[in-house]
Amino acid sequence: MSVNTQNVIQALIRANKPAHSPEEAAPRRPVITISRDLGSGGDQIARALAERLGLDLYDMQILDAIAASNKVNAALLQTLHERVSSASDAWLYSTMFGKNVSRDDYLSVLVTTVRGIYRKGGIIIGRGGHIILAGRDVLRIRITGSVEACARRLAQAEGIALVDARKRVRERQQERGRFIWRMFRARVNDPTSFDLVINTDHFGDFAHVLDVILLAVHAMGLDTPPVLPRRPANPD
Repeated sequence: MSVNTQNVIQALIRANKPAHSPEEAAPRRPVITISRDLGSGGDQIARALAERLGLDLYDMQILDAIAASNKVNAALLQTLHERVSSASDAWLYSTMFGKNVSRDDYLSVLVTTVRGIYRKGGIIIGRGGHIILAGRDVLRIRITGSVEACARRLAQAEGIALVDARKRVRERQQERGRFIWRMFRARVNDPTSFDLVINTDHFGDFAHVLDVILLAVHAMGLDTPPVLPRRPANPD
């Protein structure tokens, strides 16, 4: 399922409202974060998962909400998102946007947005969602693959040379790794940051990956209603 920017803005508003009871503080719908490598199939798997569970899918919409909040251009913010290095890069924000928008401002709105989505429910792709929501009742998934396998998929999907696909996969991995490190001082491939890590190199059919994820969703008690039937208890 796709979701428009207005829904994300509403999630921001919800995040800033105080909870009056434990029930209001808990997410009403499942929350899943997906970190993925280019060519690993993560985007396709996320879309299939959102469709299966009836959840909204948040990717570029998160950046759109941040852009709307700070009254800056989403395309420029995407560039900044990929290239920001440290708090000392405030000059880059000012140069690009013509205003005093610091890295901390960006990070603050990003965190608020993701926490707002946590209150609302949905699937969050990338943006460090697995770090922002660490310690909460969230399923954090990493979809990865070798450079070679990811490049083959990318080359086939986009009709480009394998050598060019390898370059793009490596560059995207580096960009995402830099973003996670510079924003959160964490490693994008740290397995302890995730509840489930899946290497899709040998999965020809992503439906099987979806099955594995649905089992994890059920095991963590996040499926309401359950996506899989519970087994009857063994007789005494």
